[in-house]
Amino acid sequence: MQSSDKTFDETTIISTHMDFSRFDCGNADFNDFAKNEALDDCKNNISVTYVGMINGRPAAFVTLVAAAYRTEFLKTKITGIHKYRQIPAIKIARIATDKSCQRRGCGEALVQHSVAIGFLVQKHIGCKLIITDALPDKVHWYEKQGFVPSMKIGMDPARENCPMYAVLSE
Repeated sequence: MQSSDKTFDETTIISTHMDFSRFDCGNADFNDFAKNEALDDCKNNISVTYVGMINGRPAAFVTLVAAAYRTEFLKTKITGIHKYRQIPAIKIARIATDKSCQRRGCGEALVQHSVAIGFLVQKHIGCKLIITDALPDKVHWYEKQGFVPSMKIGMDPARENCPMYAVLSE
């Protein structure tokens, strides 16, 4: 799926012609994923990484996977799910922007791209939410994108992140 978003010259699925060698989002794990794992994971149907390109180079990426979300963690009333323990979702597994492009709306554009994919998926299979496990310093940013935290940070000491969700439709 290509995006018509104006933040990027194009948004497309990761491919071998993309050069991530200079990509640096400030997170070594995310950098390593983009450079060494994302393409193979896509080829193996583990995840799909969409890349926002600016001037021929990767500016940002979002990695999506299929998921399920336990309804007991929902804070929002959603029609028709009361009888289910889990509901289908798309998960933002990783999202990152190169330092040179941060604070230019790249992350927001990729969240919007992910939501658009969620609406497309709904036409073919069940999908009610878009979810993520936000790093503690990104919770507020996700809230601005319309996500709801399922728990407070630090509520579960075994978790270093905060599960969050946004409802795709009612």
